[in-house]
Formats: sequence, structure tokens, C-alpha cells
Amino acid sequence: MSKKKIFIIAPDFYGIDKSICNAFKSLGFDIFLKNTRFNKVEAISLKLMNKFPIAKNILSQNVRFFLNKYNEEYIHLIKKAKPDILFIIKGETIFSDTIKLIKDEMKIPCVSYIWDSPFYSHDDQFVDNYRKNNFAEGMHLYDYIFIYDPYYVEELKKRGITKVKYLPLATDPNKYKRIDFRQYETQKYDFDVCFIGSPYPNRIEILDSLSGFNLGVFGDGWKGWHRLKKTPPYYKGKAVKEKVLKIYSSSRIVLNIHGTDATYGVNTRTFDIPACGAFELVDYKRELENLFKVGEEIVFYKDIMDLKRLIRFYLDRPEERHKIAEKGKTKVLNYHTWYHRMKEAIDCFK
Repeated sequence: MSKKKIFIIAPDFYGIDKSICNAFKSLGFDIFLKNTRFNKVEAISLKLMNKFPIAKNILSQNVRFFLNKYNEEYIHLIKKAKPDILFIIKGETIFSDTIKLIKDEMKIPCVSYIWDSPFYSHDDQFVDNYRKNNFAEGMHLYDYIFIYDPYYVEELKKRGITKVKYLPLATDPNKYKRIDFRQYETQKYDFDVCFIGSPYPNRIEILDSLSGFNLGVFGDGWKGWHRLKKTPPYYKGKAVKEKVLKIYSSSRIVLNIHGTDATYGVNTRTFDIPACGAFELVDYKRELENLFKVGEEIVFYKDIMDLKRLIRFYLDRPEERHKIAEKGKTKVLNYHTWYHRMKEAIDCFK
């Protein structure tokens, strides 16, 4: 008996697409992956559209041209692969007409997994009207929709979508794990508190308030983003792959601050940090209480004053930090990997 085939269309986002592919492979599927991305002309057009709205009608033609090309390519590759399931992550580049053709002519079930706001309801900077509306216009065509935040599940149900389910994000324990490295590198990243992520305004407000601590911040987009007058002194550069693991393993407290899209659900960082055996301090989201034993496996804060209090408390209690980090790691490895999530997805739509 031949294996079932899944064709995945997904953004190339810090390797999460590859982790999901590997999870499906572990579940016995053959995988075809097509990544979505901006090319240079399209990216420049999007930035100019936001900076000069008067030119939006002209520049949007560039965007539409490339999206047409992408959709033609999707159709060609799917016809060639003849998968049993089309699994689309996010789906902002896919026209509703493309979904309809795949379902009606090719008879292939279409499933979507949404990682952030499906309606770009918060920060839609650099998002054109096509990407902003593609999922909303085609959501009624999907055979099943999974969303990382229960808030958006309810929003879709209000719009008449019935086959929709909350599916939290997860981690890849093959990527996020504690590693051994040299002592001088441990000292290099020896922060009281560290944070890895982009500089959204809510994050900047919190990080600016932590000047009394030895703080190290890493990530993309810090130079000149959100009208920063200058790069803040706590910013230490970019961090990817093994460097992320070194930072998490060396810092006493790893801070997790969600972006504005998250209402009740949590980001991948929520699971990545404990997977590395690190102590996580995260801003409160309702689903934390369903995913972890709060206070035993993870610790959250509710405002800046609470955050500072908890940082001081846990800096003075290394044994307590270690105990919580170890329990958090055990919980993540047993319940919150991409294998667990894709197994749950398959059980819903098989």
C-alpha cells in the first residue's frame, strides 16, 4: 500500500515549515513542500505602497502580477504531485479561485493552518489588500481550518465557518534543545534576562523598563524599525540556529513577549524555550493555564510591575528556576511538539 501524499504550501519562517514536514513524515506521509516568499520587486512595492498610499493603485499591479505567478505555479505543481491532501499554512498568497479549482477539478481536500490573525486585524504594515483578503475570501472553501488561538476560532464561527478547530503551536525538539558549548561562550551570553524577537511597540515598552537588569535582546528588524531614534543599548544583534540555543542556555531568565496578534493563544517561543531546558517568564495569555501547570512548569506576568517583581524573585532562587525549567521541558516534550500537533490534525480530517 502506497503512502498518502500531503502537499504543503507554507512560508519559510525560521524552519517551522520544515519541522511540520518532518512531523508528517514521522506519521507516515510523503511530503511535497512549496515555500511562499516575497521577491525583491514585490517587497519594494509593498513598502512603497505603505509609505506613499497615493501610488497604491499602480504598485498593487506589481503585487497582483507576482501573486498570479505564484498561483499558476501552485496549480502546476499540485497537478504534477497529485497529493491526497493540500495543507496550507497561513494562505495569504492563495486566491480563492485557486482553492476552488483544486477542490472542484482535482478533487483534493484543502486544509488550512493559521499561525496569526487570519484577518490582519492588528498590525497590517507592509500587507497589500490581496494578502489581507485572500484567506477571508476563500475560508468557506476549506475542508478544515486549524487556528493557533481560540479567539480566532470564535471569530470564524461568527462568519459561518463550522469546520474550524483550535490547534496550538508547538516546538521541534530536534532543533530546540540544550547543547554543550565552551565556557567563554556561556559568559558571552550570561544575561540576567534575555529576549529574542522583533521590536513591536509593546515589546519595546517592556524592554525599556528593564534598565536595572543585565538585559540582552536579539532579533531581526531592530535598526530603524517603529521609528526608533537609535538602536537601544540592550540590543546585541541577530540570533539564529545554534546561537539561539546558546543564549537560552546561558541566560538566567528567558523572557517571552507576544506580538499583538495573540489574544488567548501562545506563540512557538512558549514551547521552544522550555524545550531548551531554560526558565521562561511569559506575558499572560489565557491558554497558558490549559497548556501548562502555571507556577510549576512555566511562570507568567501580567504587567510591568509584576514582571520586575518576578525577575527579582527568581534571580534570587536559582534552584526554583531549575526545577520549573525541568518540569516545563518534560511537559513540552511529552505534549507540545509538532509531532503531537500534526497527529491531532490528521485525526480530525482523515
